[in-house]
Amino acid sequence: MRAAKLGRDMAESPRSLPPIVDVGVLGQTMLAAADTARIGVTVTLVEVTSARNIYVSDVAAELLGWPVGELLSGDPMSFIAKEDLPHLRQRLALRAGGGVGHARYEITAVRKDGRRVPIEVTASDVVIDSQRAVFAFIVDVTSRKVAEQARLHTEERFRELIERGPEPLMIHRDGRVLYANAALVNGLRYPSTEELYRVPMNQIVVQEDVAAMEARLKILANDGARLPTQVYRVRRFDRSIAVIEASSVPFDYQGKPSILTMLRDVTDRRLLEARLLQADRLAALGTMAAGIAHEINNPLAYVVLNLDWIARKLSETPSDPSNVAGLTEMLLEARRGAERVATIVRELRSFSRVDGETRVPVDLAAVVQSAIRIAGHEIRHRARISTSFAPVRPVLANEGRVEQVVLNLLLNAAQAMVESRVAVNEIRACVRQDGEGRTVLEVSDNGQGIAADVLPRIFDPFFTTKPAGVGTGLGLSICHGIVASLGGQITVHSELGEGTTFRVVFPTADLENAAPNGPTTEYAFEPDGGRARVLVVDDEMQIGHTMRDLLEAEHDVLAMTSGRDALAAVRSGQDFDVIFCDLMMPGMSGIELFQRMREERPGTERRIVFMTGGAFTHRAAEFLASVENRRVEKPFSLGLIERIVQEMKATRG
Repeated sequence: MRAAKLGRDMAESPRSLPPIVDVGVLGQTMLAAADTARIGVTVTLVEVTSARNIYVSDVAAELLGWPVGELLSGDPMSFIAKEDLPHLRQRLALRAGGGVGHARYEITAVRKDGRRVPIEVTASDVVIDSQRAVFAFIVDVTSRKVAEQARLHTEERFRELIERGPEPLMIHRDGRVLYANAALVNGLRYPSTEELYRVPMNQIVVQEDVAAMEARLKILANDGARLPTQVYRVRRFDRSIAVIEASSVPFDYQGKPSILTMLRDVTDRRLLEARLLQADRLAALGTMAAGIAHEINNPLAYVVLNLDWIARKLSETPSDPSNVAGLTEMLLEARRGAERVATIVRELRSFSRVDGETRVPVDLAAVVQSAIRIAGHEIRHRARISTSFAPVRPVLANEGRVEQVVLNLLLNAAQAMVESRVAVNEIRACVRQDGEGRTVLEVSDNGQGIAADVLPRIFDPFFTTKPAGVGTGLGLSICHGIVASLGGQITVHSELGEGTTFRVVFPTADLENAAPNGPTTEYAFEPDGGRARVLVVDDEMQIGHTMRDLLEAEHDVLAMTSGRDALAAVRSGQDFDVIFCDLMMPGMSGIELFQRMREERPGTERRIVFMTGGAFTHRAAEFLASVENRRVEKPFSLGLIERIVQEMKATRG
C-alpha cells in the first residue's frame, strides 16, 4: 500500500527526474525489482534544518537494521554514524535550498543492535506535494568493503615485499625511473630515491652500453616481447662501475604502458669469472710450459751462438770482405731468431692478457693458426694436425677469449689421443661458413670418443674424464661460458671408437659499424730530409740509449728514464716533434705524463707515441682505448720508429 501511494504521489508531483510514462505502474515495478535485487529504497522530505522519511522499503529496513515504523517516525540522522553527520547534513541543506541533482556516496549506518554497516547511497532530487525530497537507493557494501580492505592489505603487503626485497627492481617509462625499491637505490649508492628519479637512465648506464639498452627498450615498448637477460655496466652515484643483469617485461603502471625491470648485481661474479678465465689460461700455459720453453730456446740458442761468433770475428779481422759478408749473414740470422722469439711471446701475451669485454672484428683463421703455434709442441708428440680455412666473415668477439676457446679445444683433443697411436692420430681444425652465413669453427679428433652417458655432462664445471692430476675439469665449462657470453653456441658430437667433434658458431661482425681494433690513423707525408726533435722516455736505460744512438744521425734526440724529467723538459719550453714514452713506468707513468702535459701544455700530449711491452693494467687498457695517440709494441724495428718520426714531423708542417 505504501508503495502504491508513493507511486501516485510521484505521478501527481513535478520532479527533477525525466518524465516517465505511467509512473504509478512503473514505480511499483521498480520497487519490486529493487526488492528482488536486495536494494533498499527510501524517500525523505528535506528542509533546511530537518528531514523526515516518508517511505522505507522492507529491504531498506532490513539493511539498516531498524523496523520500518521506527525509521519513518524517527529522525533519519539518528540512524547514521556520528562521523558522517556533518557531511550528510550539509548535503540535505543543499538539497533543501535548491537541490544537487544526482549523487552517489557512502555512509555508515548504526543498526539497532549497535553494529555498524557501510551503506552506499545513490540519491536524486524529487518534488512531492510541492516539497523537496530525496529518492534514494541503498546497498549494503560490507562484502565489497571487506574485499577492498583485503585487496589493499594484499597490495600493501606486496609493496612492502617489493620495497624490502633483496633484489633491485624498478619501473620505468621513456628512459626515466618511476619507481625504484630500496635494494636498487642502495645498490646504486644514491642518497635517496628522489635523487635517483632525477637521473635519466642513459646517464646511469655507461655510454658504451646505452645504444644496446635503448634498442632493447624500444623492442619491449613496441612489440611487448619478452627478451632474454641482458648485461649492462652502470655508474653508481659515487662514480664507481657495477655490472648488472637486467630482465624486463612490459608493465602497466599508473594507467600507462611502462616496463618492469628486475636487476641483479653480478659485479663480484664477473670478477670471479674473470679470475677463473685467467686461471684457466695460466693452467693451459702451465701445461704447455715445457713446449713453449723449447720453442723459445731453439731460436735463442742460435741467436746466442751467432752473437758469440760475431764477437769473435770482430776481434780478428773485421775488415776482411769475406768476414764482413759472414758477419752480415750471421746478424741477419740472429735477427730472424729474435723475431721468432718475439712472435712466440706476442702470441702468448695476446692469449694470457686480461683485456676486459672489448669486442672487435676478429680473423678466426688467424686466431686458430696462432693457437696451433702456441700448442704445437704439445700436439706434435701426440698427433698430426690438419687445417681447412674457407673464406669467412670476421667474428665479433674478444680475440684473447676466442683464442682461449680454440686452445682449450686443441689441448682437449690432444689429451684424448693415445700416444702409442701417434702415427694415425689426427686433429682437424676447420673454419667455414654454415648455411645461414655464420662463421663456424670445428675441432675434430679421431680419438677414443666420449661415452653417451657422459656426453650430457661434458660442459659441467669440474667434470672430467681425465686421470687425476690431469686437467681441472674447468676447460670445457669455461669454453661454453665464453662462447655463450659472445652470443655464440658450442656443441659436441662423439661416438666411441670414432672420435669427437666440437662445433662452435660465432656471431659475425658488421664491418660497416664495427669498432676498429685500435687507432688506424695513417698520415700521408713526403719526407723533407730535415732533422726532427725526438724525446725518448723509458725507465729501461738501454732502450732509451739505443734509440738515441740509432736516431741521432738523422735527428736531435733526448733520452730520459723518468716521466718527471720529461715533464720538466716540456715545462722548460723545449719543443718536440715526437715523444716516445713507455706506458708503464715507476714514479710518473706514461698515463700521468700525458695527463699533466694536457693540463699544463695543451696540445703537446698529442705528440706522444706510447711504447708498451703488453703487460699493462686494466686501467691502462681503458686509457689506451680512450685516446687517439699512436702506440707501438715492444720489440719494434728501427724502420718502424724512423717512419713514425717522419710521419709525425710531416704533420707539423
